Amino acid sequence: MLEQQLKSIKVGIINDSNLMRKYISDLISVEGIEVSLTATDGENALTKVFRKKPDVILLDLEMPKMDGLTFIDEMTKKGILIPTIIVSSFSQDGSKLVLDALENGAVDFVTINQENGNDKELQDSLVSKIKIASNSDPIHLIKNKICSLKPNKKRISGAGASERLIVIGSSTGGPGTIQKVLSELPEEIPAGILLVQHMPKEFTKQFAQRLSENTGFVVREAKEGEIIRDHEILLAPGDYHMIVQPDKKIHLDSSEKRFGVRPSVNMTMVSASEVYGSNLVGVILTGMGHDGGFGMKSIKKRGGHTIVQNKETSVIFGMPKAVIDLNAADFILGLDKIPSKISEEVQNLIR
Repeated sequence: MLEQQLKSIKVGIINDSNLMRKYISDLISVEGIEVSLTATDGENALTKVFRKKPDVILLDLEMPKMDGLTFIDEMTKKGILIPTIIVSSFSQDGSKLVLDALENGAVDFVTINQENGNDKELQDSLVSKIKIASNSDPIHLIKNKICSLKPNKKRISGAGASERLIVIGSSTGGPGTIQKVLSELPEEIPAGILLVQHMPKEFTKQFAQRLSENTGFVVREAKEGEIIRDHEILLAPGDYHMIVQPDKKIHLDSSEKRFGVRPSVNMTMVSASEVYGSNLVGVILTGMGHDGGFGMKSIKKRGGHTIVQNKETSVIFGMPKAVIDLNAADFILGLDKIPSKISEEVQNLIR
């Protein structure tokens, strides 16, 4: 056990910029982390990765010869499943590429902006994500990859607010997992759906668009004051807590982070439980940390129904485990069984 604790996490850095490789290497060279290989592009990296097998890969997306997306795909074809974090200086316009990478098997991403001068914050983020990724299981991301798109179907909303609500929370590994769950829900599920994914503000709009394209539901970022309606899916915008108000309208809150995150799953679930009571289904999917545990406890205490993803299918079992540790999980299920259970529990809710 002691040997395992003292063993360094071996990291591979794949980036075509000499300056960026050195910059990243200097940032992550702390106790417990060792840079074991560097490469200038995906093609150059494949042989090195196969030979040295690092614990985590930090991958740029836009590179010559072989870009990051192709590299992830080639690793998968060769059976090399190493947790990969996208590390790039992409702008908001590049967020589509990031979502592609997350769908194809990347575990997480970090935005680098050397102009902001906050090396300490970036270092803390990188080191934390490397440690999380080293304990993840990317095989679940590959298994859950969705290859075909469903048609985007316009929803017709009723005039009133939803009487039943589903709140889904996730973090690391969540984008592809949420997509799979929504893809398998019935098109006319009689409830509103709120999504809380730990994701920076630059990416939530694109993530909502991606979910709309891939699931058949209309998904959008929530707006201040809008009403929760059946068949509509609202995503918490990055950097805002999404609060359910007594009149079943959304309030976007920029108060302090909870468990180091904003949006917080807890904030949405606790407020939703106070409004919807027993007419609420809470779902916690893959993710690191404890966010959502207290929220699910609140849902259960008020007579709602709670579902968590099991360890065997989670990329990271932190958030689901937090719910289980609080005895707040009614159902602990594999990812393939969660959509049908959500549907079943919604039908069982009291109108």
